[in-house]
Formats: sequence, structure tokens, C-alpha cells
Amino acid sequence: MAEKKPTTAIVDVKGVGYSVNIPISSFDKLPEVGSAVKLFTCTYVREDAFQLFGFATTPEKELFELLISVNGVGPKSALGILSSISVEDFQASILEENIDMLTKISGVGNKTAQRLIVELKEKIAKNFVPAESKKVSSDQNSEEAVLALVSLGYNKYEARKIIDQVLEKDKKISLEELLKKALNFNPNAKSKTQISKTL
Repeated sequence: MAEKKPTTAIVDVKGVGYSVNIPISSFDKLPEVGSAVKLFTCTYVREDAFQLFGFATTPEKELFELLISVNGVGPKSALGILSSISVEDFQASILEENIDMLTKISGVGNKTAQRLIVELKEKIAKNFVPAESKKVSSDQNSEEAVLALVSLGYNKYEARKIIDQVLEKDKKISLEELLKKALNFNPNAKSKTQISKTL
């Protein structure tokens, strides 16, 4: 890496310097100038622009790509969001429809926050795993139960939250009982017969 600033990094690739736009969250993770660096990049092309955007982690890059897919959110706005809030906190705010948290981000007003929720909630829910799940035992039963709920139509976020709530009360529960209790969280739960077929 030839140079770094809070919003830009100059990366030397075989003698050619590339200017890469970065969020402050990635800047904080960069090594010292002169060190080798790996960035996950996204190329943004328009008629009047050809820009490189770089990120220290894959989740940052993936969120950036989601953000610029939202109507009215450009690359600069997306970088501003990534610079103001962690990926995990942003995802949680979207899933919980936390307008107050989103509008604390510079440049995000009430209308933009609502648009972000409408356009991103379903996409984020498919893959997001809440932070608190890391505190709960990730044994085989837990993982199998999550997969079973996903196969029954739950998104991964909902499944993980439900399984964690059940395990908080009884970590030694069997897989079958874990699924039965988990499905009781939903008024439209599948029948016991369907549960048994998944085991």
C-alpha cells in the first residue's frame, strides 16, 4: 500500500497505483503504508465515472453493494453509511425497523431510512445472524435446528433468533424437543408430523 487516508487508499499493484475509495471502517483496519494489503473491491461504472471502492472485509463490500442497489443511494452515500455504523448494527437496525437509529446516520433522513428498510429487510434477513447468537452454544443440535426451520420456510435471521431463545432456557434439550419448542414461537407453526419428517 503506497498511501492511505480516511476515505482513500493508494494500492500499488505491480508498479501501478490504484486510487481506491474506502469507508472509515476499512481505514481503521488497514496496515501501515508500505505493507502488503488485501482489499475486496467493487468497480462502479457510469457514463461520466469509473471508480474503485475497496473494503477490508467481505461483509462491508456486500453491504455496500446492497446499499447502492437502493433507489436514491449512491456510492458516496453508501460509504457514508458504512463510515457511521458497523455492518452488524446497520443490519440489525433494518431488521428491527429502527428508524431512530438509522436517522442518526449522517445524510439519512426519515424517508431514506424507510426506503432502506423496505428495500433491504428481506435481503438482509436471508443471511444475517444476530450477534447474541455467538453467546449461545453452537453445538450440532443448534445448527441442525436452524437448518430445519429454514427448510420449513423461516429466514435464517428468524430461525437463529428463535433457536437461541429456546436454548437460553435449556441448552441440553434434544433436537426434536428443540424444534417443537421453536415452532411454538410461530402461530402458523407446522404440525408435529411435519416436524418428525425433518428429523
